[in-house]
Amino acid sequence: MSATVAFVGLGNIGGRVVAHLVKAGHDVAVFDLNTAAVASAVEAGARPAESAATAAAGAEAIFLSLPTPAIVEAVVGEILPYAGKGAVIVDHSTIDPDTSRTLAATASGVGVSFLDAPVSGGVQGAEAGTLAIMVGGDEAALDKVRPLLDTYAGSVVRVGDSGSGQVVKLANNLITAINIAALGEALTTTVSQGVDLDTAVSVLTRSSANSNVLSNYFPRTLFTAERPTGFALDFMHKDLGLFLASAASGPVPLPLSNAVRDLFSIGRRLGRGGKDFTSVVEFYEDFAGVRLQTEETSK
Repeated sequence: MSATVAFVGLGNIGGRVVAHLVKAGHDVAVFDLNTAAVASAVEAGARPAESAATAAAGAEAIFLSLPTPAIVEAVVGEILPYAGKGAVIVDHSTIDPDTSRTLAATASGVGVSFLDAPVSGGVQGAEAGTLAIMVGGDEAALDKVRPLLDTYAGSVVRVGDSGSGQVVKLANNLITAINIAALGEALTTTVSQGVDLDTAVSVLTRSSANSNVLSNYFPRTLFTAERPTGFALDFMHKDLGLFLASAASGPVPLPLSNAVRDLFSIGRRLGRGGKDFTSVVEFYEDFAGVRLQTEETSK
């Protein structure tokens, strides 16, 4: 059945998700400060709204895909007076668990459900409609919006109460960042010692060191001449900071988390914040005087 929904935040993920919702026959009102992004969504079949509040008015589900906790808080504050009772806010942003819990409690006070539902899979997953969504919040609210999520997700899993989706997403991003840093350190060392990169990658992707980053993401980003940006280094740096802040009061020591965040801080200091987050590996390339570009991707 067709639903009336709102979507606020039309970045790399949001814009592509809107296209899936429209294609599935839903009435989608969109808002973003980037007028070009709005125009693109409208061309795909969405209808423009003058503000986040007007987009949310009358919507059964309100989707957010925004860059920072502060912006999410501001937008939720703007839309709650216009959201109807029973509406569900689905926040695809990556923010801290405490902010998600606070927003869920605030929304509940006016009869609106709030789900923290960060995504993994990047631009490729959003394009293909195969995103992995980890959801924190009320199960009944998730059941309401699950048919909408299924239009662009390959996996939708409720991982616990409010904030739990963000806990899992921040863990996911930490693990990914550590993997990227470890691969950068190891591969640059390997190439600097005279081993051909294509040969090393061919062996490692068939060995216990293989990962999605090595076999899938690096060939489309780091190993290419262009090194396109799918997920900016600035955003990963932000997410690592959120992980460290949320875990700071716990009992677990965080030596790897702190070390990898420092490496991303260096990347930002060296002007790589707007580049893809795999560009953190250029820290090692600079020392070794090599570039990790495979013959396969240079053809």
